[in-house]
Amino acid sequence: MIEAIPTTLAAAPVLEQAATQGPGTQALSERFQQMMSAPGAAPAEPAAPSQGPTPVTAFIRAQEDVMRQTYAEVRNFTTQAPHMDMHEMASRHIDLTYQLSMVQVQFNAGVYVAQSGKSGLQTLMKNQ
Repeated sequence: MIEAIPTTLAAAPVLEQAATQGPGTQALSERFQQMMSAPGAAPAEPAAPSQGPTPVTAFIRAQEDVMRQTYAEVRNFTTQAPHMDMHEMASRHIDLTYQLSMVQVQFNAGVYVAQSGKSGLQTLMKNQ
């Protein structure tokens, strides 16, 4: 059985980290303002490489793993179903249906968060 990622617990650290301001936030804000005031100018320095996976990247990878594992279990069920009795098949079908619905809910929640972030960024850029 695949354990679903609790959405409230998985999102809490991401939201907390997003709400805190790092030491470079002011410098990034000033750089953003400079870039907005001179749109034709190229950036003076290249962006620093990422220090590792962000919480969002880790969350997406976890969701992909859950999705792959669920679909692998569905494929295994289709090959094993002819050799199961009715009770075992019904039980396994219910379990897989629940897992698929949880994957779908988590996927839709992730899409909603991504679309909200995109809308927020577009509004920010529009208001500049």
